[in-house]
Amino acid sequence: MVPRVICGSFPLLGVIAGGLVGLVFAVFLVAFMLYRMKKKDEGSYSLDEPKQSNGGYQKPHKQEEFYA
Repeated sequence: MVPRVICGSFPLLGVIAGGLVGLVFAVFLVAFMLYRMKKKDEGSYSLDEPKQSNGGYQKPHKQEEFYA
């Protein structure tokens, strides 16, 4: 026969263990997010040189209609 004190403490131990595992997981997740944010900012683009336009869309000089 198991004493009543031991039976009453098992659910409490489970809640404490689950809370600790959740806390460790949350700390790991935050650390991983900070690592990824720091890695993302490392030299992905240059701030010294302005980006050159490749022409893109230009409005035509005269309006013409083309029929297909």
